[in-house]
Amino acid sequence: MNFFEPLLETPETKDEIKFAFKLTAETKNKLIFLAVCFGLVFLIYGSTLFGDFVFDDRHIVEEQARLADLSSLDKTLASPYWNKETGAYRPITLASYTFNFLLFGSAPAGFHFVNLLLYALTGFLIYRLADKLFKEKILAYLSGIIFLILPIHTEVAANIVGRAEILALLFSLLALIELVKDRKDQAGVKKYKKYWPAGFWFFLAIGSKETAIAVLPIAVFIVYFNESIGGRNFWRKENLYKYWPAWLWLAAGAIAYFAFRLMVLGQRYFLSSEASLVENPLLFTDAGSRLITAFAILWLYLKKSFWPFNLCSDYSFNQIPVLHAFSASAILGLSFFLLIIAGVFLFFRRAPILSLGSAFFLFGFLPAANIIFPTGTIMGERLMYYPSVGLSFYLAYGLYAIYNFQKRKIFKYSAIGLFAALAVFYGLMGYWRAGDWLTEKRLFASAAECAPASVLSRSNLGAVYYLDGNLAAAKQELLAAQAIYGGYAKGVNNLGLIYRREGDGAKARGLFLKALALPFPYYGAWENLALISLEE
Repeated sequence: MNFFEPLLETPETKDEIKFAFKLTAETKNKLIFLAVCFGLVFLIYGSTLFGDFVFDDRHIVEEQARLADLSSLDKTLASPYWNKETGAYRPITLASYTFNFLLFGSAPAGFHFVNLLLYALTGFLIYRLADKLFKEKILAYLSGIIFLILPIHTEVAANIVGRAEILALLFSLLALIELVKDRKDQAGVKKYKKYWPAGFWFFLAIGSKETAIAVLPIAVFIVYFNESIGGRNFWRKENLYKYWPAWLWLAAGAIAYFAFRLMVLGQRYFLSSEASLVENPLLFTDAGSRLITAFAILWLYLKKSFWPFNLCSDYSFNQIPVLHAFSASAILGLSFFLLIIAGVFLFFRRAPILSLGSAFFLFGFLPAANIIFPTGTIMGERLMYYPSVGLSFYLAYGLYAIYNFQKRKIFKYSAIGLFAALAVFYGLMGYWRAGDWLTEKRLFASAAECAPASVLSRSNLGAVYYLDGNLAAAKQELLAAQAIYGGYAKGVNNLGLIYRREGDGAKARGLFLKALALPFPYYGAWENLALISLEE
């Protein structure tokens, strides 16, 4: 008699085998979708693998001696994000650069490669979260794919320091998934939940970027939907006992992060940062003007999220003038802001994914919105990365509603056609935009074109022309920058370099001294003064 025959005839064993095959099929589907995510990301943004360190990436190069040394990891973890004045403490992001150096060396390709891997994985995790909560595969697939193809994410995907945004959202999603994860044994019986991983992932998320504080309010919605969808009563006594360890672990993650933050940044920069008029003019205006301008910027974010033309790497002074009275864009931005707040509650029962999408947008956007308090920058497309999860949910729900409308084929084909057109359009826009991030020359030229009123963009383009030896074009750009704002120290210094090359030492010396005397001085001007003295 076959030795395995009695085992195969046992009913319980047959159920276990069926369950195992079921798990294998589900895992296969997940892996296929994960491969789709990787394929999409590398198809759209694969060209960035040939890109250089550009713009803020230069911080990584400047700090290479410390970041590339594993023995200095303790110092890295106890250091502010580049400097204390930024008011940022992001040890997990800095540590990721250390491991990048160890695994792939100092070439920028390795850093871009890791960014793309993490970005693709984030889209997959959005699918996993939506699938676990709402049990609609197509809706979950759409949510993950739409997020990955949004062209406004190009700055995050192509700029290496965009990793802070990617890691903050990725670890946030892992923390939220832990709250809804079912743990079962091989027989399908539920096991006791352990919530410490949620606190751990949350600590990593907020340690990557402060935006991840949004996890705390979003977690409330996640838990509610997980326990109430399907007509169940959320306010059961067992739920209160079931989730209190989760809240404790999340609180522990927050307390640990803020304790380290206080030790590293000190009281002065614990909840504040220093920024100049160039970086955020809203720091230097009244509260009413700041709010009006912030709502106008919100409308600009929305337009560029869905209609991704004129994407730009720079919006600093004076590309976005401060508004002192309501304009059409400010009214539209305020209206959308109020609708998002209303959407959190209006869709609570009718369309939970829209309620969750509203929460993702609202709580992901507020920390950098300049609405509650002024921040270190007036606008940046990277700041839409976290809240755009909510926009992805909205867009996915719209396509899914068309697909299921009256169960007629015409609507199914319409939804499929709309999604295909959207994927091609957004994919091509992202691919085209990624090319601007390959070199600083291309990036600064595109920035001067999309933000001609920005002193930073014009100064940066002038610096590129100077390095290329095109002094006439450099002088033209730097003079244009001075006409916009004469208080940008680096731009003043760079114009001094032009006059020094032209042999006008007096003008050069005056500009170098001015660059040192401004409220946010450029100390490299000391070296230029020394060189002039040596030449004389």
